[in-house]
Amino acid sequence: MTMSKSMPVTGHKPLLVLKIGGSMIDELESIFLKSVEELRDRYQFVIVHGAGPSISSELKERKIDAPFIHGLRRTTKPAMEVVETVLGEVKNRELADRFTEEGMKAVSIRGCDGVISAEFLDFSSYGYVGGMPRIETGLLKEPLERSFLPVVSPLARTGNGEIVNVNADTAAAGIAKALKADKLIFVTDVPGVMEGERIIPHLSSADIRQLIERETIHGGMIPKVRAAEEALSETLREAVIVSGKEPMSVNGEWKGTFITKEEKGMFL
Repeated sequence: MTMSKSMPVTGHKPLLVLKIGGSMIDELESIFLKSVEELRDRYQFVIVHGAGPSISSELKERKIDAPFIHGLRRTTKPAMEVVETVLGEVKNRELADRFTEEGMKAVSIRGCDGVISAEFLDFSSYGYVGGMPRIETGLLKEPLERSFLPVVSPLARTGNGEIVNVNADTAAAGIAKALKADKLIFVTDVPGVMEGERIIPHLSSADIRQLIERETIHGGMIPKVRAAEEALSETLREAVIVSGKEPMSVNGEWKGTFITKEEKGMFL
């Protein structure tokens, strides 16, 4: 993954990038949103979101075929028009409004408006789907410096000016790397990676491979842990999977599953 202008966010607070899945936008609990507000005393936040279920519903309503191929939605021009509207306008503004209602100054940002650029991943196979994102950090730093909460939809613009859809996990990872974030947090409908009824507090790369093979990690959790692992770098040393239905932190203690490259001996 490449990016542009990889510079630390200005200011003294470390940065957290929250990736909120499309299925979670309407499911976020006030207690989670309030925990974000409380943590803003110590951290800056950038929000990146998806809109998959809402896009699928609108495509079905309009009878537009957009099958998934290897986990990516094949996006024709008519499908892209739906994606652009639902992802870049409707759900982006809805999510920004949710944070604003909880007392935070949130600003809606379409990634294609100068923040994210990407070329076609494979136009013949996927259509209007972007590949490796390049991030222009300046348009994110400005609202952060003014204590606004940027809420970014993962749309990108190609060198020819066409708008493409970028996987939200990939976009969030790119933004986290470009801004030298302290943590990349994936907000889901579960409290972390589970083994039975137990939350696994920490996973290394080796743990992830093992648990996928054992099918302890399965289904929709697989792309989340892989995206979290892929995002890790010398500057972004940990990713976290948390629930959007409870606080991220209680009495200074983080909740969820931490993912790092190195083994810390916490998983048995």
